[in-house]
Amino acid sequence: MKMTELTKEQLIEEAKLKIAITKCHPNSGMARVEGELFKIARASLEAEPIAWRYRYVKKGVMDSQGELWVGDWKYVPKKEDCNDRPNYEIQALFTAPPVPVTSEELVKAVHFYEQLKRENPPASGNQINGLTMSVKRPAN
Repeated sequence: MKMTELTKEQLIEEAKLKIAITKCHPNSGMARVEGELFKIARASLEAEPIAWRYRYVKKGVMDSQGELWVGDWKYVPKKEDCNDRPNYEIQALFTAPPVPVTSEELVKAVHFYEQLKRENPPASGNQINGLTMSVKRPAN
């Protein structure tokens, strides 16, 4: 079976839906964890760079300290202003770094979520579909 690739916009909409669903269960520890995870994912997907930087990298050439030789960073407002020729490294710059995937809080949240899943049997497909439809209905 081939997995369909979702666009960034589709992922953001799915995260919004999941956040709305978790709000229907404010006393559920699992729903709170899922809600926080989807909020982190949504924020990461919606983050936009405020500027860009690029530099030349001499592949296979080392400096006097044995490090890869690289040029100085050049800072520009738009990605289109970066040099995109071979051997140039380009990075997006954000006001705050995107949430690290391996943050301690996220690891704790995932462990807590796994524990809650073990202790609480999943809802039936009919219950989840009904809840999804009730959340989608007011949005339309």
